[in-house]
Amino acid sequence: MVTTTHSELMEVLLGAQDLIAPVVAGHGRRVAMFSRMIAEVMDYTPQQLRHIDHAAKLHDIGCFALSIQEKNDLHQFDVLSPQKHCAVGYLLLGRSSLFGTLAPAVLHHHTHYDRRTGNGKDGTPVPHEAFIIHLADRIDILTDDRFSILQQRKAITEAITDGKGTLFHPHVVEAFCEAAYRESFWLRGVHGDRRGMEKQEDTRTLSREELLDFTRMLTLAIDYKSRFTATHSQGVAATCAAMGTMAGLQDDLTLIVAGHLHDLGKLIVPNEILEKKGPLDETERAIMNSHPFYTYSLLSEAAGLARIAMIAGMHQEKLNGKGYPFHPEPDAFPMASRVLAVCDVFTALAENRPYRKGLPKSDVISIMRRMVSEGHLDPQCFAYLTAHYETLDELRRNAQQQAEKEYRGFWNRTEAVMESIA
Repeated sequence: MVTTTHSELMEVLLGAQDLIAPVVAGHGRRVAMFSRMIAEVMDYTPQQLRHIDHAAKLHDIGCFALSIQEKNDLHQFDVLSPQKHCAVGYLLLGRSSLFGTLAPAVLHHHTHYDRRTGNGKDGTPVPHEAFIIHLADRIDILTDDRFSILQQRKAITEAITDGKGTLFHPHVVEAFCEAAYRESFWLRGVHGDRRGMEKQEDTRTLSREELLDFTRMLTLAIDYKSRFTATHSQGVAATCAAMGTMAGLQDDLTLIVAGHLHDLGKLIVPNEILEKKGPLDETERAIMNSHPFYTYSLLSEAAGLARIAMIAGMHQEKLNGKGYPFHPEPDAFPMASRVLAVCDVFTALAENRPYRKGLPKSDVISIMRRMVSEGHLDPQCFAYLTAHYETLDELRRNAQQQAEKEYRGFWNRTEAVMESIA
């Protein structure tokens, strides 16, 4: 049985966002704190404060689609081409019943104020909280952690006020100036402050469908990060659930979620490594081999996902103890993780990749039989695969074909949204 809450899943998303752009780890939390304090001056209600807090925390969730250079470009005070991560974040969150209301603010968190219309350029309607998040975002970008924030407050304030009525909404700038008069504004923004936040947290236990909805959303960020893995998690999840039933495992939800999110830690791996044509060098291999641990660490942010975290985090372990990253004893290697490991290898071999077609059944079985004989994979799980190969392969193929349609549709919509806010 899986029980988790909205607040726990928010922590998972925040951790994932920090992995996506580690150069600005903690950025979302700081922007949220600055945004809340500005919004408080503007007399936002508790419900509105909670909304802007969540939107500000997740404003850069679309950065998984960016290259290293594009992420570095976000450090510029006036970002020249922010449309991609704004559009991706908007569409990603918009698919979720739990986080969909945050999408418009995320879409416009780099939109400039237009004094002629009181909205964005060309009169584009912009949620007021987006203007606040934009300003708060730029405060954090201007901050240099080598120096005390109180030494920088004057220069940052001048840079913000210089953008009044052009970059920033004038009312938001005025609220910022009122809040920024206090040293506590700067210190809370940089170092955090939990005052009153416990009352804002949503501790309602989520339904099965809400958890699956969240899982499908996060799967987009995992698979769509690279064209090499555009449908992989969907195939793994489908075969994992079926093989788990064959193995007598009762909790199909655990296996489905673990299958979808087992590669969550790959958000830390640059696409330049994921899509490298040749063999990885020592440094690249070290980065790649860290991903199961980060999967475990991220999912562990939600107490209700603790079991899923361990199952997913062990998908690269081997029965002979030569996998990674935990090296468990055989009796500490759960059957669910063994099922996941076999389904992960099977899907990787059988699926089409941009650089090759999926391997035929005979090659898949031959390769995996050798892995079983070398102590890499569980022999019983492999027996389920060989006995039910056609059934499992059809489940994998159908799931990945559907995922491929979603993949194409997502990027077509992304391009359309990017053009609309260019």
